[in-house]
Amino acid sequence: MFQHNSGTALPSQRTEIPFLLQVILVLLLALAGTGCKGEIPGVERPEYSLPLDVDISSNEPGRYGGIFVTAESQQPRTFNPLVAEDAYSSEAIGRFLNGLTFYHPLKEEVVPELARSWEISEDQKSITMHLRRGVRWSDGEPFTASDVMFTFKALFDERYPNRYQGQYTIAGEPIGYEKIDQYTVRFSTARPYSPFLYVIGFIGILPRHVLYDAYEQGELLQKWSIRTAMHQPGELVGTGPFSIRSFRPGQRILYEPNPHYWRADSKGRRLPYVDYLITRYVQDRNTETVLFVSGQIDVSAITPGDVVGVNRNSELHDYTVHHRGPATGIRFIWFNQKPGTNEQGRPYVEPHKLEWFTNKKFRQAVLYGFNREGLISSVYFGRAELLHSIISPANQRWYNPDVRKYPYDPDRARELLASQGFVYGADGNLLDQYGNAVVVDVYASEGDDITPQILSTFRENMRDLGIRVRVRYLDFGTLVARISRHFEYEAAMMGFTGGADPSGGRAIYLSSGRLHLWNPGQEEPHTEWESRVDQLVYASEETFDPDERVEYVHRMQEIFSEELPLLFLLTPHTYVGLKNKWRNVRIPSMGSVIWNIDELYLEPEH
Repeated sequence: MFQHNSGTALPSQRTEIPFLLQVILVLLLALAGTGCKGEIPGVERPEYSLPLDVDISSNEPGRYGGIFVTAESQQPRTFNPLVAEDAYSSEAIGRFLNGLTFYHPLKEEVVPELARSWEISEDQKSITMHLRRGVRWSDGEPFTASDVMFTFKALFDERYPNRYQGQYTIAGEPIGYEKIDQYTVRFSTARPYSPFLYVIGFIGILPRHVLYDAYEQGELLQKWSIRTAMHQPGELVGTGPFSIRSFRPGQRILYEPNPHYWRADSKGRRLPYVDYLITRYVQDRNTETVLFVSGQIDVSAITPGDVVGVNRNSELHDYTVHHRGPATGIRFIWFNQKPGTNEQGRPYVEPHKLEWFTNKKFRQAVLYGFNREGLISSVYFGRAELLHSIISPANQRWYNPDVRKYPYDPDRARELLASQGFVYGADGNLLDQYGNAVVVDVYASEGDDITPQILSTFRENMRDLGIRVRVRYLDFGTLVARISRHFEYEAAMMGFTGGADPSGGRAIYLSSGRLHLWNPGQEEPHTEWESRVDQLVYASEETFDPDERVEYVHRMQEIFSEELPLLFLLTPHTYVGLKNKWRNVRIPSMGSVIWNIDELYLEPEH
């Protein structure tokens, strides 16, 4: 899934005390009056009977009350899971929709969600799922197998292209699905597919009774838009812990407890405990940090450069900054390697530049010439590490530490360029064998203060190699359209959120994948190495032996780190601040800090 990059890079040193915290009082004055107090009605908790297959929390029982406030620098672009391509939309959707399964970040295993149990056939190509009986949608209608059938029928309908179609196509065939009875569904795959239980939980199950008419009329992708959340939030019907009460673009989204939620505590009280969950939309990550440090929100990611300063205020507002280790996502720059022409007959990439970009020695030279180590010491104060693989070191089970690495070595970079026929002109600029100056336009998303700093350093380093880099900024939606539909760009910088199981990244790894960014949607692999990656991905999915799966994924990483279709950047260490007043907090090394928001409750008042 696409995400904005959240690392920081500066070409020069900065002090341990961030300028951000020096101007906190000024910013707080500007933010005065933007809170939600006085606007939130009292919560109502109707007493509906719990479902027959209610899920009982194993955590200590809590108490009702309180408002949990978060902040984001980007707001959802849709509330329709078939349309969502970004992490912000997916997070909002996950508040009110559930999948059939859920990956538990502490247990590090798949656990039941809307499916209460399952059986896998002897040939490992059929999975029978038993749904929770008695679950109801937030509007009170029963949840049944018909909703599951509707969701997958819509997902595979050619009228509604979506990112899940590729994820749920195994060995060239969409997964099969059939309704056995009101609470039983059976899925089938063309070949054994070991990550099935993990990936089947990606899609939130949709309410047939709400969306069927739109599906029949060919309008499903237009449903559950931003306008829906603004004007008819009650139409966003789900089974998750919350319902959307109101949405104000650019300001905040207000969630209230789903009165029919299917989880309860050991005393039989329906979750969640909090009266409301609020996400405020702010200008940037700096503003989010200011809100947290000043006690106005309950949780916030903290950048490595701000850790010391934020910690200094921890006693005043009674919070703790937790170190979570390396970030789970990956960040990279890549070159457009897509051949062909657009509808007007113009090549996506100029032929001589395409020749550079498809040359792995050129790509390797660029990475050798990028002083990523300098960024770690000068910007992150050592709280980061080089990224060497397409899987983050945070994912210790799957990460291969022995892949090829590219330490900063500009002399090695120049040697590689010379070996491929590049020479230097009288002005010091790099020229290819045809006399073309090496000039590259790099596109990136606007809206944060991080990406410009990384690209500023990259541009300076490339200038030392004689390569001229021009940076172009676009809004995130326009950038996604350019790189995934129009293909009219030379290079770009972006990132992907990380997942627990590598199978979630098959749209990136596979040559046919929609997110195979440098040359997506290939009918047949264009290169021998991409063909090898395809084979390794398929092999890792067919075996149910965990050690064999890890071995295949390790070999896949070795190929990516050798071929470098993505120029891996940095993995910052991640820190999160959380107010100490919340109980049942269980912070995992991967995933959302408030992954169990339905179980959090306020400490008793003394």
